[in-house]
Amino acid sequence: MTTEYIEETVETFIAPGLLLKEAREELNLTLEDISSRLRLRVEVLEQIEADQFDMGKLATFTRGYYRSYAKVVNVPEQKVLDALDQLGKAQIEQHDMQSFSRKTKREKHDNRIMKLTWVIFALILGMSVLWWWQEQAQLESANDAELIAEVETAKSMEQVEETKADAPQTEETAPALDEAEMLQLDTNISELETDSKTFEKETIKAPEVPVEAKKEEPVAEKAVVTEDVVITFSSDCWLQVQDASNNRLYSGVKKSNQTLKLTGKAPYKLVIGAPNAVTLTYKGKPVDLSAYPAGKVARLTLPQ
Repeated sequence: MTTEYIEETVETFIAPGLLLKEAREELNLTLEDISSRLRLRVEVLEQIEADQFDMGKLATFTRGYYRSYAKVVNVPEQKVLDALDQLGKAQIEQHDMQSFSRKTKREKHDNRIMKLTWVIFALILGMSVLWWWQEQAQLESANDAELIAEVETAKSMEQVEETKADAPQTEETAPALDEAEMLQLDTNISELETDSKTFEKETIKAPEVPVEAKKEEPVAEKAVVTEDVVITFSSDCWLQVQDASNNRLYSGVKKSNQTLKLTGKAPYKLVIGAPNAVTLTYKGKPVDLSAYPAGKVARLTLPQ
């Protein structure tokens, strides 16, 4: 029984090249006929029938040759490939596919890293822009706070000055004069009149005094004529004006229906607390302030 089983096993295995050769001979085909159909050289077909493999060729091409040969001679392809695998030759190595898959995985990994890098860069850029915008907003709010503090200080100073100006008037009208003080006052007045008459007689000979008075009058007229900036206020407003030499021409609060006239060296730098409460002219020409929104401090330079 053992001997018969071994003989059957030996008979069942046939080399793939021999299978193809026997099928070709049964069809009465020559190697030249197969060569013309497969467009392969006769030497290659002889190597296939002899199961001689060219180690320089890839296993994929070798298996392809066997499959094409099997189709021409009507032999099942899988039968030929199974016989080829039993020989242990022309097997497809898996490391080639593994290297390709590793390359694909590496490319995917690199793409993910690149996308992550761009996302981080975009986040950093967005945070930088946001930080810059917040800094600008804080700077503007700090400037506005300083201006508001200056306005409040100027208002408080004006109130203190008004209080001081009103205080002496009340003190002067408060005490009442008695008869003795009235007589003493009349005596002092009469003495002053006598001294003034004597002084007039002595100063008649000096012509310089009226000449100087005459010279001073046109100077006052020129100061009125040469005004560059005229500002009219419709309500309370804080204002600061500087000339080209950074000299502060005015800084304070003007009330409603007041007018401010300034002359200096152009250009002028103006900071207006409430531009909607101001009518501004420069060199007799009106200046448009409608571009400055209400509730915001206006900064401008004249001439524009």
